[in-house]
Amino acid sequence: MRSLFLIISLLLSPLGWAATYYVAKTGNNLNSGGEAAPFQTLAAAATAAHAGDTCYIDEGTYRETLRPTNSGTSGHPIVFMALPGKKVVISAMEVLSNWSLDAGSVYKTPVDWSLGQQNFVTHQNTTCDLARWPNNTDGDPFTPDAMINTGGTNSSVITNAYLEYSPGIPNYNWNQGGSLYFYCTAAGWTSWRATIKSSSSTRVTFNLPSSWIGSAHPPADRGEFYLQGIREVLDYDNEWYLDATNHLIYLQLPGGGMPADSAVEMRRREYTIDLSNREYIEIRNLGVFGGSIDLTGASNYNTLYGLSSFHGNHTLGIVDNFVCNSQSINVQGSHNTIEKCEVAYGTGSGIWLAGSYNRIENCNIHDFDFIGDYDAPLMIRNGNHSTVRNNTIYRGGRDCVQWFNTDSEFAYNKVSQSNLIAQDCALFYTVGGPFNGNIHHNFFYNASARGSFYKAAGIYLDNDADGFDVHHNVVYNTEWSSIQINLNAKNLNLYNNTLWQGSKAMDAWHQNGTSFTNVKVWNNLADNNNWESQADKQNNLMATESPFVELEALNFMLAASTTPIDYGREISGITDGYMGSAPDAGAYEFGGESWTPGIDWDPTVGPAQLGCYGLPGDACDTTTHITGVAAEPTPEWVRLFPNPATDALQLVLPESFGQTALRVYTPAGVLLISQTACSCHETLDISRLSDGFYLVQIQNEKQMSCRRFLKAGR
Repeated sequence: MRSLFLIISLLLSPLGWAATYYVAKTGNNLNSGGEAAPFQTLAAAATAAHAGDTCYIDEGTYRETLRPTNSGTSGHPIVFMALPGKKVVISAMEVLSNWSLDAGSVYKTPVDWSLGQQNFVTHQNTTCDLARWPNNTDGDPFTPDAMINTGGTNSSVITNAYLEYSPGIPNYNWNQGGSLYFYCTAAGWTSWRATIKSSSSTRVTFNLPSSWIGSAHPPADRGEFYLQGIREVLDYDNEWYLDATNHLIYLQLPGGGMPADSAVEMRRREYTIDLSNREYIEIRNLGVFGGSIDLTGASNYNTLYGLSSFHGNHTLGIVDNFVCNSQSINVQGSHNTIEKCEVAYGTGSGIWLAGSYNRIENCNIHDFDFIGDYDAPLMIRNGNHSTVRNNTIYRGGRDCVQWFNTDSEFAYNKVSQSNLIAQDCALFYTVGGPFNGNIHHNFFYNASARGSFYKAAGIYLDNDADGFDVHHNVVYNTEWSSIQINLNAKNLNLYNNTLWQGSKAMDAWHQNGTSFTNVKVWNNLADNNNWESQADKQNNLMATESPFVELEALNFMLAASTTPIDYGREISGITDGYMGSAPDAGAYEFGGESWTPGIDWDPTVGPAQLGCYGLPGDACDTTTHITGVAAEPTPEWVRLFPNPATDALQLVLPESFGQTALRVYTPAGVLLISQTACSCHETLDISRLSDGFYLVQIQNEKQMSCRRFLKAGR
């Protein structure tokens, strides 16, 4: 009897009952969910799955939210994953069809839903703009394409504040759904947005954000602005407008043609994956588009692995807050892991990491904060014991990383291209404390502000920064200081950093009555001698020439017999295991670890190594052929090198290839370079491009190839 009870107990355990389910677009929810009889929807599998079960998803786009009914358990997670080699996309978007002409080049079709500020529209691989004035002529979400206002109310006016533009604005009823975007060029920390209450031919009236955001950036101080959200200004390619009252959406496409059925998509759901209050769920090797991933509440011990998240959040950002409250992945639980994912493109933040003991590792995170507020590709805020390692993070409207979690680690990450909209910000930004943060073995490089702005720092420890160990970092090519520290900093240990080609190695803002406390600056290496005057400075070295193996290749290891070798002092827990008679100055120990930051996988084939999902901004190595024309039997017909490239990209074409058009685009489809190949070995000058990923299109009369390359500056 006891043996029978043991057998029954084992059979009833989660492991004993572990099942495998399948989902396919050709399935049926009345099926058993087995391999030969798959479900049709994720919802059916999510309802059936219990602890220990695995659900395989066949190729296709699933327009629904994945919401597991049950949680897994320790050692017996519920796993949802794409079938090996299959491209699966979970989409928050719905296709639109049945268009008819409204007027001119504008077409319309019925739509029976609205997500308010979070509405988002795409046409094929192009993201579309809400109708606005002036128009977004370059298609770049990081350029405001705005006017400069001529006047307005000061910071004392909150209710019924106004902005003036004396040359005149389009004289329509902007209070019928219109809103204002404003970026104060005087202060420049952040932007704000507001709903228009009334308007005239030179003025719009609204309520100024009541927080310090509005009071520090009033219209009277002048700045960039644009207006959006009414039908009357829909007059430009890829603009749209939604009449939520009459349930109609309007759209104008390039060339003025009618949109094809299913070529236009509009966001219908907020989430693609909802793991709120779920535990021990694993999502693996698939794409998500147009909606966010939610890990809030008691969302614990979950894993996101091999995901490609594109345009996971979009909002107008009309909030009385320093952030727009929109994220592509929102983590508030504990012990969750995000590993080997690409998280790309959004108005707000990429990943918001709060909670306890959460990890982000080996992820490619880029192109967020299209409105230039305090959002960022990576927002580490309101949590503790976070670990962020070996990620590549780039292209933020303000900062690339905001860090406010306690007892947390940021290590072996590669961070570049902040300040794409705002200034007085940085690649890595924090303020206040104490945080007990450990920031080590990172590359922070290529920070520059647009136009005449210049306050683009590497590491920015703003007012009252407290409790950071900052060591073994490389900070390179920043328009402002390599490390910026502002008033009343305390308990900062800045050890063994390499600070190269910033305006100053270190800079600070002090006011009368403020001072630094227990700030140590030891063993740092720089190309200028600007060290913080109120710090304890020991064994820092200014080098008059490059001591590195190969600066142009961003190899900051020390060359033999250079001055930084043995120049430093011993620091317990920091320089342990040094070579030679004393520790070296700077981030690398001669003869020591040759550490490399950033992801360890090829971003041109995606985290699941499957190539493109065909989503807007999903740029990867792929070759396509023109329909109806004979094509070469293999895509190996052109070579592109080096990749990454610095100033020039080399292309080698077959001798018989003939006249060839070469075009370089941004991932959003903006044409930047166009030239004709005059020989089988052609050079593209990319020296003026910002760092980041681009597409090069190579086309002759028979075929076309699109290849992705990385521009990495000196």
